[in-house]
Amino acid sequence: MIGKLKKFGNNKLPPLSALRGFEAAARLNSFSKASEELCMTQSAISHQVKLLEEYFGQPLFKRVNRTVEVTDAGVDFLKTTQLTLNQLYHGSLRLGFFDNPELVVLTTLSSFASKWLMKRLPDFKKQHPNLNLWIYTNENQEPLENAEVDLAIWQGDGEWSGVEVIKLFDDFLTPLYSPKLLAQGEKIECPEDLANYPLVHVEQALRRTDWALWFDQQNLSELVTISGYNFNDASLAIDCAVAGQGVILGSVILAEDKIASGELIRPFDSQIESDISYYLVYKAEKVKSLNIKLLWQWLLDEAKISSNIQTSAQP
Repeated sequence: MIGKLKKFGNNKLPPLSALRGFEAAARLNSFSKASEELCMTQSAISHQVKLLEEYFGQPLFKRVNRTVEVTDAGVDFLKTTQLTLNQLYHGSLRLGFFDNPELVVLTTLSSFASKWLMKRLPDFKKQHPNLNLWIYTNENQEPLENAEVDLAIWQGDGEWSGVEVIKLFDDFLTPLYSPKLLAQGEKIECPEDLANYPLVHVEQALRRTDWALWFDQQNLSELVTISGYNFNDASLAIDCAVAGQGVILGSVILAEDKIASGELIRPFDSQIESDISYYLVYKAEKVKSLNIKLLWQWLLDEAKISSNIQTSAQP
């Protein structure tokens, strides 16, 4: 046992070349059937199994006359082997994406992807049926030279070095609530009424606009605004409000569908401009690719529709 522990302690892996032969033999409970399946000789299968048994220092098969039967240890290792081979198989399939000329990788915040982008993707696919999108959501705006992405939609002040930046749209925040929030006979008719309900807060590193600023705009700075729910994901915060759990100072851009459908009510015209906007960010050389340029232009066109901001930039 001590010798075996030393072997594992050296961080050595078992002979990986023997895994396929062992897996087939253990699954089929037959060396001959495994050899037929893998187009190998039966002696080759037997040799692979022997390598593993020597490595582990214990039998993986019981040999009775001319038949074999998997031991308890073999059954246990079969599960590990199948999991490993399955992961390798799917990992090798994923590598095909990186060599796919029809694939374009876009990274953005999960909240923006779920609340703004997703509903527009069918239109993009209709326009460009042969172009495949990989949407990579990431809350960290890692340098594009270190990321295997083609385009990014980031939130911020637009001050990023070494990249091209086009503002897609500014964002505005306004109180929003679900009809589910109100008990029978209750109404929200003036800003003071919000003090009677939980407030939903979105806490983001770059965002400093919050409930305190909105109430100050209404000359109600004395109201306590820290109660309620706190989220770092704007999408979850909107979902919280839709569920009737509180009033959110929500993004007009991200909540536009919920407002249009009546799932969220906008009780006041008053709004404040967020101190962070949405930008299309990319390396200049990327848009030389036709497929990336198609997505680039589509995003700009959709941003114009969404915000009525006319963009004349060209890559």
